[in-house]
Amino acid sequence: MRPPRLRGYLNEEFEFPVDRARVVERAGDVTIDAPDDDDSESISAMLERDNDNPYETLEDLFASIYGSLDDSYIGRKYYDDRGSTVEEVTGDYPRDERNVSF
Repeated sequence: MRPPRLRGYLNEEFEFPVDRARVVERAGDVTIDAPDDDDSESISAMLERDNDNPYETLEDLFASIYGSLDDSYIGRKYYDDRGSTVEEVTGDYPRDERNVSF
């Protein structure tokens, strides 16, 4: 499942409050797709890193799962549509102030 579909899926599957055991039983095998399929994780794996129990609302459960997505779910790191480059962000190369627009 793509991350943007997660909230709707959880809303359809659960009545709240719900505890972690019920979520894992019902949806633990559902995989949240990462851009690189090798990095995709199941909901049960994501909830192992969380200590919220029970989840009082849809937002609690959604935040617990979505908040545990790691860097592999992020698109292009350091992307800036305003023109910064990775070198400028990381400091690996001197910044040319002539190319900066204010």
